[in-house]
Amino acid sequence: MAQASTSPADILPQLEAARKLVLGDAHFYSQIVPGILPIVGSTAAVEVRRWGAEFLAETFATPALADVQKEEICLDVVTFIRGILESPAEDVIVVRSAIQAVASFYTLLFRAIVTRSDDFFTKKAISSKANAWQTMTAIKSNIFKRMDSAPTSVRVCAIKFVQKVVQVQTPGGIADPRRPEKNETSITIVPRNDRILSIPILEAEASGLLDRLLNVFQENSSDPILVDATLNCTSILIRSRSAIANKIITAILNFNPLKLANSPMTLRSKVIARSLERTTRALLKNINKNNPNGVLAPKIDAYLVRLNQSRAAVFADSQSLKRPAPPEAPDGLATKRARLDGAPRFPPMPPPPNSFAQLFTLTEDAAFMNFDVQILTEEMVRMITHLTLHHLDPDALNEAIGAVRERYAYLQKIQQPTPLPDIPMAGPTGVDDEDDYDPEYDPGDHTVDAPAAVTAQTLHGLVQPDITLGPFELPKPPPLSELETAQLAKQTVDRIFGQVASLDMAPPASLRQRLGLNRLAASTNDRDAWVTMLTRLATRAPCGLDDLVKAEMGAEDDGRVVKREPAALQPDVDSPSLANGIRQTLYLYVLEDFRSRLPIAISWLNEEWYNDRLRVKESGAAAASNQTPYRVWTLRLLDALLPYLDARDNRLLIRFLSEIPAIHSDVLERIKSLAKDPERVNMCIMALQYLILLRPPVRELVIDTVENIWRDKEEYEEANAAARKVLSKWRPSSLEQNVKVEGLEEIESRNREDGSGEASNGTDGAVKKDMGINRLLNGDAHEAKMPNIPGVADHRMKAAAQTPMADG
Repeated sequence: MAQASTSPADILPQLEAARKLVLGDAHFYSQIVPGILPIVGSTAAVEVRRWGAEFLAETFATPALADVQKEEICLDVVTFIRGILESPAEDVIVVRSAIQAVASFYTLLFRAIVTRSDDFFTKKAISSKANAWQTMTAIKSNIFKRMDSAPTSVRVCAIKFVQKVVQVQTPGGIADPRRPEKNETSITIVPRNDRILSIPILEAEASGLLDRLLNVFQENSSDPILVDATLNCTSILIRSRSAIANKIITAILNFNPLKLANSPMTLRSKVIARSLERTTRALLKNINKNNPNGVLAPKIDAYLVRLNQSRAAVFADSQSLKRPAPPEAPDGLATKRARLDGAPRFPPMPPPPNSFAQLFTLTEDAAFMNFDVQILTEEMVRMITHLTLHHLDPDALNEAIGAVRERYAYLQKIQQPTPLPDIPMAGPTGVDDEDDYDPEYDPGDHTVDAPAAVTAQTLHGLVQPDITLGPFELPKPPPLSELETAQLAKQTVDRIFGQVASLDMAPPASLRQRLGLNRLAASTNDRDAWVTMLTRLATRAPCGLDDLVKAEMGAEDDGRVVKREPAALQPDVDSPSLANGIRQTLYLYVLEDFRSRLPIAISWLNEEWYNDRLRVKESGAAAASNQTPYRVWTLRLLDALLPYLDARDNRLLIRFLSEIPAIHSDVLERIKSLAKDPERVNMCIMALQYLILLRPPVRELVIDTVENIWRDKEEYEEANAAARKVLSKWRPSSLEQNVKVEGLEEIESRNREDGSGEASNGTDGAVKKDMGINRLLNGDAHEAKMPNIPGVADHRMKAAAQTPMADG
């Protein structure tokens, strides 16, 4: 009974049930793994031990189990793995799976020794960190001994374990020093004063293992499995450890995967050489792809070129390993699949009518077709024909004759007239209709002989007369209503603006040729050209069309289009027309990004002003209306832009005012409103000064605006000083007059204060008052002192110097 309960046939189903349990829920690993270790120990059957080793390798390789749980499990397993590896007659499959498990949990055990406390180890089967590392050292020594003499499968697993050891015991990167738990496991996380792990010893061991790993390239090993395993492991080290990457790449560049080509090539050696060459080439290409600017990138490229040349030389004469095609059937057709005929050898004959030359021409060569045979003598033709027939392939000649015969038969067939029946057809299809059958009809002595006249008449009715085709004209589309026209116009404008938004800006003015008046709209496919075309569509294209109206019904010229009177030429900028739609879209387009699209607004306003001038000139009006499109849209743009301008946009405002063609009082009123904002006073005064200096036609109007700012001290308190400075240069008389008025007010206030004294003095006080007023009006500085205003005194001194002195 006991023997039956311990047989592999009874134990393995129970173990598989446990395996399915942990695969369904990874939390059971911490309970199942310690429970199965006594069952799969060294005293168990070989099948059970194989299952246990494979289960442990699968446990540490599964991503479903967290690393924290794997660290706890590996402390329970490390002693068990050591017992398996130190068993002298252990099964190869068990050893291979045990090494795979060690390769998976070596990183976890190393990190646990560095980061965990001693209490974590005392709770496990292993008593301390020192015992855990001592056990791991014994396992490493056992695996390293198997790298030279063990079977190939075990050596491949040992190579993977060596790669893990080198990766862990080589310095790695620090992702975040503040969060050491997120850093990669390497000797970088080991403290310098660690009492168990010695950093110099670990680095020396890793360097020696790396040399031992790369020794397979220096010895030019002929075992392709070991070489492929080493190449796959080194790719991970190159990617994760840059400190040893150049050393590994140099060793690979010294490796010749086609060294077997020097010996007699067998089928096995060819497969091995091709496999090693492909693996090496793929690894080096991947290295260059990840780091194309590396130090060894040129050497890798040169190595790949030499490798391709060697491969071409080695496998040039080798025959294909593909299975040859089956022999063709005797009749030229395969038994399974019929072979399709190729393209026709001879070109088809052109449509009739045809000549004899076209009948016998079997080539498309223009030189042969245009050659005049009459220039050849009869003797030469006879000799050429004899030699050609002597050397001609009989099959090709028969094929050509057959092609000509087919052509001739086809021509004969289409030239034969269609036979007509002697009796007229009973219906359009030549078949009697069953509905016309009368069973009581007795033809009697009548015969069915159809006279020739009836037959001819019937055939004449079947012949269709020739149809003469006249010129084809499409029917005119129905007229569009005003609503449909407006909708289509809006769609067209939206489509053009969509095209404008998708195009790039025009090159800078310094790089663009200045054409001046010779500039054409839409001469280039850029944004500037399309915007120019749109502005001219809105201004020039409909110019004069809005002035045409239909005559009133009942007048003499009903329905005719007449021109409105000049007095009625008041353009309506808000009417639903195509031009106003384009203007509104342009207005919104500029406001979306007014800083970069200000040149578009300036170009548009120039076109509007030019159109207004043409309208005034043609109508003969004395002056333009205040509701012209230029005035309306200029004010709308200013009203929309000014609230968004800040103190840094002074150049933007100055450019706008300098490049628009006309400035009127409404524009200056908008600019004057900026002086109410203390942050934008400087921008307002600078813009007005620019207009005074560089736009003389509006200078007086601008100076009046500045004077209004200066006089209205309550509303423009912050701009009073700046406006006074401008007036002192361009209109000092206003300042002088203001000073005189202020002086009069001051004298009157004094007199009111001294009213009692003046009443007692009587006439003397009144005389003194009149004298003070006269002196103030005459500018006597000795009697009535004027406040020292900057600029005004200098102006008066210059005026006095320019006035000639009177005689005497």
